[in-house]
Amino acid sequence: MEIGERIRQIRIHQGLTQTELIKGICSNTYISKIESGKTKPSYSFILKVAKVLNVEPEFLINMNTTDVEPDIKRIYESYLQTKKISSQDLSFLKLHAKENHSNSTLVKIYYVLIAYHNKTNIKDSAPYVEQAKNIISQNTDTLIGEESELSHYFNSLSNYFFYTSDYSEALLYADLHVRSLKKEEGSLKEGKAYFNLAMIRTKIDEDLELARIYSKKALYIFRKEDFKQGIADVLSELAIQYHRNKLYDESINMLDELRTFTEDFKKDFYAPILEYNYGRVYQKLGRFSQATEYYFNSIKLDQVTGEENTIYAIKSLAEMSIEQKNWEEANDYLNKGFSLTSSFYLPNMHIHLLHLRSQIYKTRFDFPSYEKEMQQAVNLAQEGNYPLLIKDISIELADHYNEARAYKMAARYYKIALSGTD
Repeated sequence: MEIGERIRQIRIHQGLTQTELIKGICSNTYISKIESGKTKPSYSFILKVAKVLNVEPEFLINMNTTDVEPDIKRIYESYLQTKKISSQDLSFLKLHAKENHSNSTLVKIYYVLIAYHNKTNIKDSAPYVEQAKNIISQNTDTLIGEESELSHYFNSLSNYFFYTSDYSEALLYADLHVRSLKKEEGSLKEGKAYFNLAMIRTKIDEDLELARIYSKKALYIFRKEDFKQGIADVLSELAIQYHRNKLYDESINMLDELRTFTEDFKKDFYAPILEYNYGRVYQKLGRFSQATEYYFNSIKLDQVTGEENTIYAIKSLAEMSIEQKNWEEANDYLNKGFSLTSSFYLPNMHIHLLHLRSQIYKTRFDFPSYEKEMQQAVNLAQEGNYPLLIKDISIELADHYNEARAYKMAARYYKIALSGTD
């Protein structure tokens, strides 16, 4: 790669225009000739531009594309240990992301780029995720590379898609992550991989039996390794999974076990989580007075760490008020909830609250307001890429239109429920 092309790529990666790069250094004509390869830059120009780009001059001059694997391995191993990378090393990897390297080297490059941007600004991960999907095979049997390299790489992709709510893709790479751990059976790393699979399954499945199997595999390993954080997190996840499938006794058993376990481990952290989830179970059992007490306890505890955390209990209290036809109380809770979703940007919960408010309109036979609110909820679910919300709300709205004999609208929302798009 010529020096002009290297300067151009680093400039673009750092979000600089030609004018911004060479301000006070040279003319736009000169930099254009350098980047296009028509002119060789002077050494004084290289010194000045390297300073702007925050790289060493030698990085621009001596980048030998035929012998970079030791440097890439050094950057990769350093990132694994520290989860940090210098701007120069980051630019170095970005320049080599599209070069003709071995699979093992490409896996290292894309792991660091994706994992780093997942932590700093996940939107910046997107182009590297797409490049990686196009360049690197998904077949773990044909990929050449150390097992640990592949596991880190697939895990970074799974995390990216989980954070961006693309749970189908997250599941694909979480499964590849587990399959890449052939020599790690029973290890803490395998336990974390199974737990990752369980959490994704919880997001996309209705029957959570498989999610519970993965959770229990993870729990067995975490207990064997005495990994307390993992044990607590799995117990919490299992309680949610049982609750979602209406296995309320099992859910309460998990919560009881979690309460006992966290007496000596992060009690203050898990206390509001426990109160909220007990409330959810008792709400489903129709024991509203007990549920309300737990929700109030949850709100009181959550206010210590941040008012935004109270949104979950407030939403549940609104649900119970609607179920008991206490409309004034329901409106009070909904208004408080909308205030929180606006103040703290909680788009997922905002959609849930819209859905709840639409139920009040429907109960009062205000169908135009019901339809408008539901349509807005579907649109926001599509924008936020929340597949379960899209499906559930779209089917409910489609059923409503079907009963009203508005068949074109019914067909439209059944289509959205199936495909997630209009």
